[in-house]
Amino acid sequence: MTSSDRSPVDYRVGLAHRLRELMRRRGVTKADIKTTLGCSESKVGKILRGDHSIAPLELVALLDLLGVAEEERADLVHLGEEARKRRPKTPWGAAIPDRLRKYFNTEETARRIEAYRPDLLHGLAQTEAYARAVIETNPALRPHEVDSLVQARLARQRRLTAPHPPEYALVIRQSVLRAPVGSPETRFEQLRHLRRLAELPHVTLRIIPDSVGLTSALYFPFEILTPPGDLRKTVYVETLTDGLFVDEESRISHYEAVFRELVTVSATDLLDSVEV
Repeated sequence: MTSSDRSPVDYRVGLAHRLRELMRRRGVTKADIKTTLGCSESKVGKILRGDHSIAPLELVALLDLLGVAEEERADLVHLGEEARKRRPKTPWGAAIPDRLRKYFNTEETARRIEAYRPDLLHGLAQTEAYARAVIETNPALRPHEVDSLVQARLARQRRLTAPHPPEYALVIRQSVLRAPVGSPETRFEQLRHLRRLAELPHVTLRIIPDSVGLTSALYFPFEILTPPGDLRKTVYVETLTDGLFVDEESRISHYEAVFRELVTVSATDLLDSVEV
């Protein structure tokens, strides 16, 4: 990934990973950082996860605590500078609800995305026309807001075809492929798009046949997001009005077991059997 391909979020996550490595090498604890920075435990956690950028003076104090020498220090200061940069403004930025920004940031830096959708296609797999048909079902959105959200969805998808894409595993039910979303042309083009996606080496599309009854996932969509480095996985559960993050290890393990079950009862060769 070149520097032009990376966003401030990538730099934040990269800096956080380096800081955690230094903590292990030096025997520095989160409590030590909390005392040095004079901040809350919550803020320390956000810094070490890459959720929060670090002010220049805070980074200097942190590097002093970690005993970082000049050459390595210059590299980490550069990471901090890049992490603090603002993203270029986009036409769709203002349309994204605040409740989704954390999800977008987490998805953007994940090295593996495992998604289960029992009702419709996951956003990363949708064509523009399919995405528009889905987003237009929200009566509260104005036409320009629909346009902005469609463009935001397409921007998220570009990571799948960019250098160093994440592993992407999607499990859907067979009925999703026949769901009357948009026009017949929209659904036909969507199937063609799915076939192209499935040919990518880092993409796995699995379909649960209609003959399979209920699974332990029932009809609750969820995603397992694996971050870079040694950070714990996160599960994102989508509801009608909100999205919830699950970060307790025991609960994450449960979702992982359910996803393994979904993989077991699904197949990769059902796309060609679907007729629009």
